[in-house]
Amino acid sequence: MTIVLVHGIFNTGRVMSWMRNRFERQGYRCISPTIAPFDGRKGIAYGAQMLKAAIDAELGEDAPVVLIGFSMGGVVARYYLQCLGGDKRTRALFTISSPHNGSYMAYLPYPSQAFRELRPGSTLLNQLNQQQQGLADIPLYSFRTPLDFTIVPSRSSHWSIANNQVFKVPLHLSMIYSRRVVEALLTATEQLDLDKS
Repeated sequence: MTIVLVHGIFNTGRVMSWMRNRFERQGYRCISPTIAPFDGRKGIAYGAQMLKAAIDAELGEDAPVVLIGFSMGGVVARYYLQCLGGDKRTRALFTISSPHNGSYMAYLPYPSQAFRELRPGSTLLNQLNQQQQGLADIPLYSFRTPLDFTIVPSRSSHWSIANNQVFKVPLHLSMIYSRRVVEALLTATEQLDLDKS
């Protein structure tokens, strides 16, 4: 079982290194690919295609994975599951501070297709939220902080079909450096009784 850590916008796979190290110390194999372009200028679907290509190149087309997506990375991971067949190999999906219902910060004037797609009520978010049948057998989790000033409002990270957990962690990026969040991820992963090999 391999844990795939998916970074958010304006980051690279290196931003997930602290979390990756914690999982590897517990015996899990992890990869944290960089999804380019890092600013999402080509959109969520393109990012998901890059994620699929990275997973397939590293692990082949069938090896089971657990996905942990941070911020936009959570939406990219959802697109991979829901639209690119990733559901067939994914044993669980954890999203951390991901704008499942959009963020008003995405109205900032930045020339990125992903910005437009992460606005509340966007065509892409509506599509993902209306076509979730294929996720019925996959354990889904959404972790968020009410002190998030990137996902506005922070409750937009609430995912109606997921196990939602709230952590009072200050600021958006701090979620992937929170010991409490990592402990919750490890606990949930252990409860899934996944093979670490």
